[in-house]
Amino acid sequence: MDWLATVAMAHGLHLSVVGGAVRDRLLGKSTPDKDLDLVVEGVCSWPAIQLLELINTQALPPGFQLKQSQSFEAFGTAQLHLQTPAGRLLCDLSSARSERYTFPGAHPEVQPTDLVGDLRRRDFSINAIAERLPLGSSPLLDPFDGTGDLKAGQLKLLHPLSLEDDPSRLLRGVRYGARLRLELAPETTAQMQSTLDDWPWPDDAPALASRSRMELELLFAESCWRSALQCLETWRGLELIQRGWKALPPRSPAWLQRLGQWGHAIDPNWSAEELKLVGLLWLVPHQNNLLAIAKRLQLAHRQQQLLSRGLELQTWLQGLNPESTHAWKPSNWTNALEERGAKTEPAMVLMLLGPNHQPYRRPLLRWLLRWRLIQSPLSAKELMNQGLSAGPELGSRLKELRVEAINQNA
Repeated sequence: MDWLATVAMAHGLHLSVVGGAVRDRLLGKSTPDKDLDLVVEGVCSWPAIQLLELINTQALPPGFQLKQSQSFEAFGTAQLHLQTPAGRLLCDLSSARSERYTFPGAHPEVQPTDLVGDLRRRDFSINAIAERLPLGSSPLLDPFDGTGDLKAGQLKLLHPLSLEDDPSRLLRGVRYGARLRLELAPETTAQMQSTLDDWPWPDDAPALASRSRMELELLFAESCWRSALQCLETWRGLELIQRGWKALPPRSPAWLQRLGQWGHAIDPNWSAEELKLVGLLWLVPHQNNLLAIAKRLQLAHRQQQLLSRGLELQTWLQGLNPESTHAWKPSNWTNALEERGAKTEPAMVLMLLGPNHQPYRRPLLRWLLRWRLIQSPLSAKELMNQGLSAGPELGSRLKELRVEAINQNA
């Protein structure tokens, strides 16, 4: 990104790479960067906004194309979406700034500062390391010994109010802990315990819910998400989802894996990551406020609907009389499930096959893997060629033939 530093310096601005890119280079990782965090310093209040305006008027180097750009003037930040010879690159431009949180989960109040002041506002010491551009022109700036913490294999918060300001940092730390195999520093463990003991945070915190959801989405996008789940449990991160949630049910990671893989195979409109997040919420120990949790975390409407319909189906199953259902044929189960929406949303049946005990596991699994796929052996066109007219009678005959086929092939 030397060309970007050249544009900046020509106008009295200075660029520094911070966060993950610097950390990963220290760890010897050579994977091309897909996103970069850059701090911009200058004499104006928000130099990142100034740099974005300059880039929008500049000719980019060969092989580079600006796909999208946007600014967030209230926070002094901007984003660049670039196509580069190495692939897509997201650049987060941040004016050097300090932050103050008026209450947990609030949007920060920001003020211009220098690079060291900007590093001080960050979450963990391993993310508070900077390198000025062009690379190699200056030594690393590491005022909080993030390099030492990396070598020691520990994750350390930067200041005593870090989690109180933004509790979702615990979820971010879970990802780092799993990915980089880090343990919590003793003072970070103490802060985590005291912060969680002060639950609840304000329900109307404007940023806490969206940040927490985003961190959970990123957790399931990690290749090491199983290890991250273990950290989430060990570090009491589950309590950020539901107060008092201490542990996942046995075999939860294996079930979440199946939910993601099978759910995506059954309905490609669902991503495995979306379904794993829904599945994690489905595992909360007290489902009476499950929908309130999903709403608070601002899950997508479709995810909230899946949870709602899953609860309705579960309530129906719990109200069944085992003595009466013992005599049900496969077609009875098929009709009952599909009348309750399973035909259009089979993922909700898959969700009910979770790690907890399900007395109707066998018919649910058979419907999912076999019965729902069986169709009438004759099509509507073939029946009409035999003399049936289009209308209710034709529809009824198709259903009858499908019922016979389901029961014969069960």
